[in-house]
Amino acid sequence: MKMKAWSAIASAAAIVSLLAGCSQQQSSGTGGTAEVNNERTELFFYSGGGDTTEAFDARFGDALRKKFPNYDIKYIAVDPNNRLQQLVTAGQRIDFYYGSIGAYPEFTQVGLQLDITELAKKHNVDLSSIEPTLIDAAKMISDGKLYGLPVFNNIMVTYYNKALFQKFGVALPKDGMTWDEMHELARKMTRNDAGKQYLGLVVSPTHVLRLNQFSQPYVDVKAETSTINSDVWKKMYETYYTIPAQDQGYKERIVALNNKLPYKDDFLKDQNLAMFVYLSDLQSILSKEMSTLDWDIVSMPTFKELPGIGSQAYPTLMSITNQAVNKDAAMEVLKYLVSEEYQTLAAKKSTIPVLKSTSVQNAIGESAEFKDKNLKAIFYNKLAPISPKSKYDGIAEKSYTKPQVDLSLGKIDINTALRMAEEEANKAIEQEKRK
Repeated sequence: MKMKAWSAIASAAAIVSLLAGCSQQQSSGTGGTAEVNNERTELFFYSGGGDTTEAFDARFGDALRKKFPNYDIKYIAVDPNNRLQQLVTAGQRIDFYYGSIGAYPEFTQVGLQLDITELAKKHNVDLSSIEPTLIDAAKMISDGKLYGLPVFNNIMVTYYNKALFQKFGVALPKDGMTWDEMHELARKMTRNDAGKQYLGLVVSPTHVLRLNQFSQPYVDVKAETSTINSDVWKKMYETYYTIPAQDQGYKERIVALNNKLPYKDDFLKDQNLAMFVYLSDLQSILSKEMSTLDWDIVSMPTFKELPGIGSQAYPTLMSITNQAVNKDAAMEVLKYLVSEEYQTLAAKKSTIPVLKSTSVQNAIGESAEFKDKNLKAIFYNKLAPISPKSKYDGIAEKSYTKPQVDLSLGKIDINTALRMAEEEANKAIEQEKRK
């Protein structure tokens, strides 16, 4: 991997440098120590992204239990019928909430946030070593405070099913392709063969909006109104939803999925999808499913108006909640998660680390099951600037995703879709203001 490419992403990624040598009993370093009780401590974790128990253990749980044998690390499995608000209402204590920057409206709306600025000082976390752009983003969703620290980063890449390209004798995708080039390639792969419908290209329908390459916000943070009814959003919706679905077979697949857009199952289980634009951690959190494919990755396609610009960074933040009983113990855990020791372990599994340490950067993919893949694709594009965030983003996103299916099926035109989304988002924002 070229260090130059890594530097490009590191400059926009969340960089958290902490004093080395932390122990499970106290914080070491200049400026005093923060004593942590050595007694057995329960710590409950909740994932805003809906991680399975296996995914939590792979990301955090196994490493934390090894590092902190006196702590009972417990994960609250996500139940669609028992989400965060229901858990809090039922009296379930939650010590840690973690999720992508796009998932944080849920966390703050429930009221679990805790400003960890002073706690970080107490435990000698050197915030001046953190990349300013990502700290700004963290503060943006923290009302100017600091509700969490980034523990790993994510961007969007293009996964492809190598076997399907070989089956149909079509040239493989390459790094540096534009959306126009990838659409042309997708048209060659969208076909019905022996009664099975194959799709050329699918994007993750929410992530491409949250991490859009034009850095467009969902909501104008000053006016607190929707931004969607614009030429920029129109171009993105046509690129992400309208053009890939021009083939009749693609539309029939949407109908077969009970009017849902094709998604991960088409790529991982049905294996009828040639290219899938998704987050770079898919290979880490669903390694078992990925091992059934003959796959590889290339960079996310770019707009010709934005040459070389990929998705925005998508850091996952780990937050200590205001329910945490032993906040010092919790802070030691958070400190470890952004330590060189842990970040090296994560990098070896192909997780994008948050430290600017050269040794951590060089460890990327070393012990990954898929270390033979084109991992440099993760760092091929420059990152788009992170878009301004609003407390109404979650509300707006629901309105923005609503017309995607009808737009793909050709039931509504693009101008109508954007106007409807704008009206619905603004109405929902106003209703939220009146609460």
